[in-house]
Order: sequence, then structure tokens, then C-alpha cells
Amino acid sequence: MTKATRVLLGGLAAIALAGCGASADESAHGPLTVYVSVPLRGAAAAQGRDVADGARLALDQAGGAAGDVEVGIEVLDDTGPAPGGAGWTPAAVARNARAASEDTSAIAYIGDFESGATRISLPITNQAVVPQVSPASTALDLAAPPEGGTDVPEEVQPTGERSFLRVIPDDRAQAEAAAAWARELGVRRAATLSDGSPFGDIVTQEFTEAAQGLGVEVREAGRPGAVARDRPQLVYLGVQGEDAVRALRAAAAAAPGALLMSSDAPLYDGASLALAGDVEGRLRLTASAQDPAQLPPEARPFEKAFEREYGRPPGPYAAYGYEAMALVLDAIERAGSEAEDRRAVLGELYDTEDRDSVLGTYSIEPTGDTTLDAIAGYRVENGEPVFDKGLAPP
Repeated sequence: MTKATRVLLGGLAAIALAGCGASADESAHGPLTVYVSVPLRGAAAAQGRDVADGARLALDQAGGAAGDVEVGIEVLDDTGPAPGGAGWTPAAVARNARAASEDTSAIAYIGDFESGATRISLPITNQAVVPQVSPASTALDLAAPPEGGTDVPEEVQPTGERSFLRVIPDDRAQAEAAAAWARELGVRRAATLSDGSPFGDIVTQEFTEAAQGLGVEVREAGRPGAVARDRPQLVYLGVQGEDAVRALRAAAAAAPGALLMSSDAPLYDGASLALAGDVEGRLRLTASAQDPAQLPPEARPFEKAFEREYGRPPGPYAAYGYEAMALVLDAIERAGSEAEDRRAVLGELYDTEDRDSVLGTYSIEPTGDTTLDAIAGYRVENGEPVFDKGLAPP
């Protein structure tokens, strides 16, 4: 039997078990398990720990249960040896997703942090009908085709049935908020520069459309050397990975005095903002995760509890890990007598409407996206991002 066949059979077995879990004995529930897959080493380790600890705190505050159903947590590291140090690897991510899919007690999977990692785990959990709730993955193609529409993206959800949702705004919301920020900064003429990746192309396109709608003239530079031609007041970069800082510096050299704006992707892909050097005063970053300073007042008890429990203030992603777990627990409780049935819990997750949370009030859209659209804006000082202001799409 081939490895692929074993994986397929394991997934089919998990589907069968998921479908009949609660019907055999509706009076006996649990214990159920929520899996959390995050990076615990490497450049994104601090964010991964925040997600995991936020999820643990939500479960602890619920008394380790959803209603009368006992719930446990299994935190897994999705990193392995990678170029330039530890980082998420396809092998580690797939291993985590299979562990959840093959565990008959698994009721949900929280993760992964990186969108690239989610593209590996989601096809596995989707085939096993394990609801996957992401606290951080923002790529458009995880929930819908990148070109738009509401079709199920079968490359990552191969059953054709949705099993993915997220509690964080997607890349489109972030790029549109960046455009609104640029206009607020007085920018009338901008240039875009993509690294050629799907991410880079999508965010620069979304930025362009939103900025033009606000009266900003935008030109696609194509390469750093072409930026100088249009003398922009701001260069918006769709960049990630190890070349991100190099692209920032090249754009800065080509457009002296221009502001530079990017998503926060360079922070978590191995690039160090410290390398930005004298460019940092011109740099602005956006992030889909709200900074703790911009969370609603209802989040203050969460922040105090997190610091009391873990001896450190929560980073931006802690609240998203907390809410991902809180949402899962709420869905399990709402499922009632079908609490062990993954499909029933998945249906309750998608039925979430006007939910009050530490992130704000939101609903889950039919695509699995959140209606939340709060974005964070950062400047950079001494190689570190410093929260500047809360943003939103126009």
C-alpha cells in the first residue's frame, strides 16, 4: 500500500467516525480534543506561543468544557529545520493535520499561523471534516478563489465542502486599509512593487484599486529601478520572505524621500527589520492582527488574565488564539446533543452571527471569512514595529 493510499484511507475512516460520533449514545459526550498547530521555534515563535497560550487561557476560563462536554487541548509545533533556521515545514504541518484527522476525539483544528502552512494542512483536515479555524492565515485563496467569487477553492478544500474559517481579516482588507492610510498621509501619487508571488500580486492589485477609488494616482513599477520614473510620494510593496528587506531598501534608493509601505509579512518570513537601517523612518507596516492597544474595552479582562497567567503581556496574536478557541467551544455547546459530530460543530461555526468577543463583534460569512475589518498600522523605531494607529478599509 502506498503512502498516499494510507493517507486517503485514514481520511475516509475519520470521515466515517466523525459522521456517527454522537448518534450512538447522545447521553455520553467527550472528552473532545481541539488541536492547535503553530510555530514554536524560529522567527514566528513568539506569535505562535501567543496563539497557543491564548487558546489555553480560553479553555481554562471555560473550565475545560463546552457546556457539559469535557474538552482538552493538544498543541503541536509546525516547524522543522529550514533554510536560515527553524520555520514551518510541509512535513511538520502535514504530520500535525494528520494527527488531528486520525484522532476520533478531535473536534477542531486551530491553525496554522502562516497561510503557506495552511495550504498544506487544510486539504488534510478538509477530507476528514475537521473544522479548521485560523487565527492568523490571511491569504484570499484559502476561503475563495483569488480572482473573486464565492466558489469553494477546491485546491485547498478538495471535498468541495467548506471546513475552513478564520477570525482575522484577509489580505484584501489589509491592502485596502493601507490605501486608506496612504491617502490620510496626504499621498496623491504612489507606485506599487510586487515580488511576483501570488501574495505580492494580490495585495498590490487590491491596494491599487482601493487607492484609485480614493483619488490616488497609482502606477505599477514592476521593478525597483522603474520606481524613480514616476517620482511617487509612496511606494507600496507586496513582498515577503528573505528578500523583503532588500526590496524595501532598493525601493527607498529609487525613490528618495518617498514613504514605504508594506504588510507585516517581512516580520515573520525571516527578514529582520533591523536591516532596514536608515530607511526605517520612512517605513509603515500594516497588520491584519489588531494591536492589543486597539482592542475593544471588553478585552481588558483577557489582557490582565493573560499577563497574570503567563507573566508577559499578550502580543497581537494572543487575542486571536483566544477567540479561535472561544468560538470553537461556543459552537460545541450550541451543537448540543450532536457535540461530538464534526459536521454539526462545523455548521454551528458557520452560523456564528453578531458574536461579541475580545476582538469586537463579528459574524462568519458564507465563505468562512470574518466580518471584522480592524487593521493595525505600525511605524518602525530601532528595528522594531511600534503601533501607530488603528486602520480600516475605506
